[in-house]
Amino acid sequence: MNNEEELNQRKDKLRKEILDHRSEIDPASKADYDSWVCNQLYDLVQEWDYQVIHTYIPMGDEIDVLPLIDKLINDGRIIIAPKTLRDRQMEHLVLQSTKKLEKGVYGTSYPANSIEYIGQIDLIITPGLAYDYKGNRLGYGGGYYDAFLTEQHSAHTVGLAYPSQRIKYIPIGNHDIPVNEVISKRDL
Repeated sequence: MNNEEELNQRKDKLRKEILDHRSEIDPASKADYDSWVCNQLYDLVQEWDYQVIHTYIPMGDEIDVLPLIDKLINDGRIIIAPKTLRDRQMEHLVLQSTKKLEKGVYGTSYPANSIEYIGQIDLIITPGLAYDYKGNRLGYGGGYYDAFLTEQHSAHTVGLAYPSQRIKYIPIGNHDIPVNEVISKRDL
């Protein structure tokens, strides 16, 4: 087994553990925590006056950012969300309403009837399964966001995490791109 295969096995094992922990969060605690994270993120957007924000559309038991997205749209911010394609490609679409989403590949959702955004992005909210204290991110294994973040040098990047998603060390490879900061707290 080579180093790359060993790294992928370690990451896959960690992904399973994190997904198991995340699925065990009770709905009331999840809703309260998600609201807290969204409030922290809204404060960050306000403080730095970010105008163009790229965000994931939550799937499964990811932190629900939809209420925050609605608030930011109402504030007049430009919200961009990805349409995941095959082969580590994404289209970046303007999101005008969280009520108008279509289902995409791998269980993702994306803005329906939208135009592609080509321009500078101020803030990127990344999905992730785990983050270490250096900002290293464990994604879902497709490499989509690592490829995207490589192209986005000027954007501030932030990950959102439940306490069980903050770990001391994430095994990383040459292609893994860290985030600038993670919004999380010690307890639910």
